[in-house]
Amino acid sequence: MTEDQLSFLPDQAANSPAPAKTKPTKVTKKPKAAVPLAEVDPVAHLLIDNPLPHLDRIFDYAIPAKLAEIAKPGVRVRVRFAGRLTDAWLISRSATTDHEGELAPITNIVSAEVVLLPEILELATQVANRQAGILSDVLRNAIPNRHAGAEETKFKNSSNYPKPTNSIWDQYVGGAALLTRTNDAKAPRAIVTTGQDDPAKLIADYALSVASNGKTVAAVVPDRAAIDRVAAELIEHGLAATDFAILAADDGPATRYKNWLAVLRGAVKIVVGTRSAVFAPIKDLTAIVVWDDWNSSHVNPQSPYWNSRDVAALRSAEQNCALVLISPMMSVEAFALQPWAVHISRSRDEIRKTAPRVRSALDDTYLKNDPAAKGARVPGLVMQTIKSALTTGPVLVLVARTGYSPRLSCNNCRELAACSACGGALLQNDRSSAPSCYLCGQIELHWACPRCKKNELRAVAVGSSRTAEEFGRAFPGIPVRNSSSDHILRTVNSRPAIVVATPGAAPVAEGGYSALILLDGTAMLSRNDIDAVQDTYGKWTECMSLVQSSGEVVVVAESEHPAVQALIRQDPAGFAQREYQLRTEVSLPPAIRLAALTGEQVDIDDFISQAQLPAETVIRGPVPIGGQMRLLLSVPKKIGLELSTELKRVTSVRSARGFMPPRAQRSSTDQKGAPVNVRIDPDKL
Repeated sequence: MTEDQLSFLPDQAANSPAPAKTKPTKVTKKPKAAVPLAEVDPVAHLLIDNPLPHLDRIFDYAIPAKLAEIAKPGVRVRVRFAGRLTDAWLISRSATTDHEGELAPITNIVSAEVVLLPEILELATQVANRQAGILSDVLRNAIPNRHAGAEETKFKNSSNYPKPTNSIWDQYVGGAALLTRTNDAKAPRAIVTTGQDDPAKLIADYALSVASNGKTVAAVVPDRAAIDRVAAELIEHGLAATDFAILAADDGPATRYKNWLAVLRGAVKIVVGTRSAVFAPIKDLTAIVVWDDWNSSHVNPQSPYWNSRDVAALRSAEQNCALVLISPMMSVEAFALQPWAVHISRSRDEIRKTAPRVRSALDDTYLKNDPAAKGARVPGLVMQTIKSALTTGPVLVLVARTGYSPRLSCNNCRELAACSACGGALLQNDRSSAPSCYLCGQIELHWACPRCKKNELRAVAVGSSRTAEEFGRAFPGIPVRNSSSDHILRTVNSRPAIVVATPGAAPVAEGGYSALILLDGTAMLSRNDIDAVQDTYGKWTECMSLVQSSGEVVVVAESEHPAVQALIRQDPAGFAQREYQLRTEVSLPPAIRLAALTGEQVDIDDFISQAQLPAETVIRGPVPIGGQMRLLLSVPKKIGLELSTELKRVTSVRSARGFMPPRAQRSSTDQKGAPVNVRIDPDKL
């Protein structure tokens, strides 16, 4: 390891001798190394796989002569960095270096497979810059870990891509034009609202239309259930499982890397996968589709917190390929892409014919006959609808929470029940179990309210298990099935049954549900979250698309709420427009670019003192959140990249200075602090 590379690590830089002062030189110096070097372009420019922000730069290494043939740009390599062997990507090669000393040689090439394509590197760089993050963090998501056995696979190029007949896209206003423009390589951008149509069927038809013309397409979906639905549609059209690639982390490292290599080597023209599939190594990509772009599953939970919708939009612009955002609803972020992207849907007449009837259980019309419905979790209209619908098929009931009683309170004074040991919330796992703490698991056999000293508890929130139990008692003889995060059902048959599901766990019913009950609507809409209303409306429309056209939908929420009105009117575009206007008024994304800084107050102050923020920056906060402080910085979208660049620079400077653990005792002269988390356009506030 050379001295200039070693100096980037603060713990070792302090013990390293100061480099001799030399005059600046131009990039014309030939490399020196202790081993024989490659005769042509012996300098390797590497990106080290390291999470430290100040090491997010290119380092020069020497290429030994024995590795000259396989040291191609895009391969994985191993180098000695800071005294230990470290993974890196070979970005490029050249004949000269500006480094004054002797270059350390590359230790070995991990694999001769070129895994980092230039277009993926460019895309990852744009994502890292936009999100004020580290390039190696993005590449770690984009390129799966190597599995040596998978590289021995011999792939056969698939060509069995039949063109779909009687495509469902012909029933959409502008649908046929979207297919034509995509196949003519004119890179259309569209926001498709599907209504009662199955998005999986539209995606399969679109993908086959593109692949049958010899072009490539990637479909990015929210979860494994969505992958299975799209795969089933493709197989129904006559494709074999080897004619398309599935990219999903839950397939395991060997299968995932094998499928990823099939894409890299051009063996398939259709790719279906979860969020990381947005980086699929497709050469000459023609189209990219994102299903349910509003879904939080599209947000990477690790820094730099990119969203597959935003990455898809960047890739569409960079590689001039088609972009299709498809969902039963239109997200506010998708609305903000207009007029760059156009809205495509069925005609209003067709929507009215195919949409089920939607009613609010808290509408004045029903409250006149049932005033008690205002305070009831399950109003009388819900019971009447279920009883009627069970004569023709299954009924889906959507609830907000999993479990039995996920929150308890004192029955006397309504004080929220807390654990006597750690202060965590108490919950009840089933009807006969004692209350227990969700944090430490302590069972409270003799709980007493600290305020009124009473020991009777009541349920503040009701979960899916208790809801299923209550419906089982109300409808004896009718099967009641529960689908939640701990046990997800994929499909149910067409026989009469009550299916209680939490958001994201609703199974597909054979022939569709005869009715949909949306419980806990008021609680879901009133969550303290920037995306609460959109997220709730998205989950409602997702479940509504599973209902028969002749079915009924009952929502337990105020009928005047804009989300309820949009559901009744089947107006996803109007909902998105209203949400965008509201966010513009209060300066929230996507109307502006927002950065959230989270950390200790002293560290946030230090961060801001070093930042040269754009003049248009509006600062809000800081406010306490989760034991730390959060500061919000907002700027107009046109200078969003300028803000991200500056935040990334300050993060790098503070990282080079070194950190001490959070909340550690610090002297007034100690310049070291703790890291500040930077998140661009957070989905939750």
